[in-house]
Amino acid sequence: MEAETAPGAGPGRLDPGGAVAAVRAYYERNTRRFLRWGRDAGTANLHAALWPPGTKRLSQAMQAANELIAREIEDSPVPVGCVLDLGCGVGASLFYLGRRLPALVSLTGVTLSPSQVRLARRFIPPGAAARFRFAAADFTELDPGRFACDFAFAIEAFAHAPGAPAFFRAAARLLPPGGRLALIDDVLEERAATGLDPAAAALLDTYRRCWRLPALIAEGAIAQAAAAAGMRRVRRRDLTPWLRLRRPRDRAIALFVRLAGPRLLGTLYGEMLLGGDAKQRCYRAGLTAYRLLVFEAS
Repeated sequence: MEAETAPGAGPGRLDPGGAVAAVRAYYERNTRRFLRWGRDAGTANLHAALWPPGTKRLSQAMQAANELIAREIEDSPVPVGCVLDLGCGVGASLFYLGRRLPALVSLTGVTLSPSQVRLARRFIPPGAAARFRFAAADFTELDPGRFACDFAFAIEAFAHAPGAPAFFRAAARLLPPGGRLALIDDVLEERAATGLDPAAAALLDTYRRCWRLPALIAEGAIAQAAAAAGMRRVRRRDLTPWLRLRRPRDRAIALFVRLAGPRLLGTLYGEMLLGGDAKQRCYRAGLTAYRLLVFEAS
């Protein structure tokens, strides 16, 4: 195991002030590992597989979140020609949308990771360079002159934000009246936001800290931040039942984490494993849920 230091998240806490640098370092170090070792069926998606009824193959499950976004775009009250992926990874969601919705004229992705930008540009389909644009940027500080869009979305990226208020203020500046923002991400169940026993609190802290998730918060707090930015929630869907937990690989990681314990802290790879195991345990304990939330700008 490489002993690279994990910045911005020393044992015991996640420093919100260092969140941007911590997330950037996390993906700079781990993206190629995710692509090499992740079970993504060749899709290059860096998010969870979802298994809605009728899903037969992993390749379908890996695109299920992207299909949910496509349907939200089709349901938008304003015409959508330009979409923005806030936390785009290596562009897989945008490439899916480009195929699924050929009427889209402009598909832009932003990520903190320059390595992800380089990979995304390399993956642009032949002859499609004019439709796709990727930039290394903090999605809470985007210039509307460059990044205005008709529809924005974030799949497993919102929780990485330094804070929900900054995220929604930034998104509201980019959208027209009636434009929509779709989030697919983990949220805290309300009971987890109001007080936990020490063991549950420690488990949640491990997940939040190791995966760099300062905005892993309850839906009520998310809705409040959105409303303060002039956005109202128009849709909510619980996707947790579509996850497959305790797969053989997950059980193997859980065993390794129990054996290695605190020795994994302080390295990006070790904390990735610790956080992944804690994520699964948080779902099973009812501390977190995987949700689709859609907001509309006023």
